[in-house]
Formats: sequence, C-alpha cells, structure tokens
Amino acid sequence: MYAKSDLTNWSIGLAVTRLITFYIRGRPSSHDCVMRQTEMKLADYTSDNYYFDFDLNSGKYARLKLSSARKDFGNFSGMGQILRSPRAGKVLVASYAYDDDAWIAIGNEKWKLFDQCYVIKHEETLAGFICVLSILKDDQCVKKFTYFRRDWMMLFDPTYDHMDFWLANLPVNFVHSESISIQKQREDFIRTWTKNAHN
Repeated sequence: MYAKSDLTNWSIGLAVTRLITFYIRGRPSSHDCVMRQTEMKLADYTSDNYYFDFDLNSGKYARLKLSSARKDFGNFSGMGQILRSPRAGKVLVASYAYDDDAWIAIGNEKWKLFDQCYVIKHEETLAGFICVLSILKDDQCVKKFTYFRRDWMMLFDPTYDHMDFWLANLPVNFVHSESISIQKQREDFIRTWTKNAHN
C-alpha cells in the first residue's frame, strides 16, 4: 500500500509533467510565427467597401466588409480581385509588396512582378469577352490564366477606352510599361505599398 503522501506527490508530479508536455507541444514554433507573419490585407480592386485577408503561403483568403467605405489605401499591402475563370471558377488575383519585392498571385501561385526573367502578356479573345494573362520565361509559357472580363457590357459604349479596361480588370496592370524601366516600376510599386501598409 502506498502512503497518502506518496500518492499526493505522485499526482503532483504527473500534473507537472503533463503541464510541461502541453506547453512544449502547444507552444507556437518559429515556423508557425513565420506563417502568421505572411498574412496581409489587400484592398478590393472591385469595391471600396471590402478587403481581403490573404495568406501568402497557401493563397487562401477571406473577403470581408469594411466598417466604412475605403477612402485611401492606408494599411493595405496591395490589391486583390476575384475573377471568374472558365476552368477554375472563382480565383483571387492579386498584386502586393512583400519582403522588399513586388509580387503577383493567381490562386496559390505567385511570381515576382518586375523580374527581368518574366514577360507578362495580356490579350483579349472571343470579341473581347474573354481575357488571357500569360507569364513567359525564356519564351516558354509558365502560366496561362483565362478569365471573363469584368466590364464586358462596356464594350458597347463608344466612349470606352483602355483606361476603362485597366480600371476594371486588375491583371491588365501586370503588363510592364515600355516607357519606364522595370527597375523604376518595381521601386515605385514597393514604395507605394510599403508606405501604405505602415500608415
């Protein structure tokens, strides 16, 4: 038979052991901390009343309503837009600044936006109702994303121009300007969104 004091000491020791084990297993690892740090807020390119909580690692997102309509881009790291793809359904497309660089994401895939290795093209097909964003490396297409343009009704407006197209469809913005160096575009993009994210 065990003495009562022995049982008490044993119970206390077991409780301490379980507490230590729980603490070690339940404590967030450095990897978990890194994962949390890669979550960011993206302004909704389509609406001033919504924004996206976006996870860089998984591409997962939540579209959330703002308490009041957005008046500027303060506290946002970039822009996001949900587009409908004939094959993939609804897909979040985004551009953002992270880790001192500019990025674009299509679903859970991402590429550096202003990288000399990549050429980005945007084209229209089927009388302009369908758009195709292509990312090429060494003349080889590494990604082709097809989507329904958001402003197809505007095609019947005689005053419609490329600026309207640019304002309605985020991927149009991904094409590099030929009048400004890629390095300058990259610097301006990072400066803009890094400043916003820390306002």
